[in-house]
Amino acid sequence: MDMKEESVSQLHIYKVLVEVKTTLDLTLKQIDEDKKNDALEKEEIFNRLNTLEKRMAQVVIIAVVISMALPIGINVMLKTKTLQPNIEQPR
Repeated sequence: MDMKEESVSQLHIYKVLVEVKTTLDLTLKQIDEDKKNDALEKEEIFNRLNTLEKRMAQVVIIAVVISMALPIGINVMLKTKTLQPNIEQPR
């Protein structure tokens, strides 16, 4: 066997090393960008959840008020209706 065919030049090693370093740098940069995007998305999600919780609390309060006011209103209407005498209009 010939030694020249099996040997690897120092230039070739440097070239491969630069390619690996470049790939690693690009990968690390992409990971950093993904982390920033994830943090922004996470903040947006929590803001939306906060808004949803506030609206749900409002809905619950309104439902409680209606559930208390509706029977009272019906009771008052029925009592006032029974208190009014039936007056017949002359024909």
